[in-house]
Amino acid sequence: MPSQAKITLVWIPSHVGIPGNEKVDELAKLALEKKLPDSNSVIWSDLKPRVNRYTMHSWQAEWNLEVENKLHEIQPILGEKVGNLERLNQRQESVLTRLHIGHSRITHEYLLKEEERPQCVACDIPFTVKHFLVECSDFLPMRRKYYTTTDLYTLF
Repeated sequence: MPSQAKITLVWIPSHVGIPGNEKVDELAKLALEKKLPDSNSVIWSDLKPRVNRYTMHSWQAEWNLEVENKLHEIQPILGEKVGNLERLNQRQESVLTRLHIGHSRITHEYLLKEEERPQCVACDIPFTVKHFLVECSDFLPMRRKYYTTTDLYTLF
């Protein structure tokens, strides 16, 4: 059933007499007269990779000075992916992150308990993730065993 609607068309001859609209018309005409950018202009999509490279280069230069930072030792080159994390579950990824930054219950629980920092009994040096995973001769048999299995995740 059609509805009864009344439609009225109104013709507006121009923006004459409306100050804001007159200004818009004036600016639009000026824009038409402007010269197009020359071929030496840089498009943002071309510039963005250059800006990113410059930023990363500057950041890397500052990071190279952080030789005393333990994270620098783990990842001296910024932007590189560390390992293949795509196949890890959340627990495994958490363990791997702790190993990368050198924090674990074994090495840092003393802070929460307000105790003395643990020392390696065999080597008489601070007990760190790097020490027991890489350096300490007492852990060599364990490293050989756990480096070849997925049980490494049970240590943490």
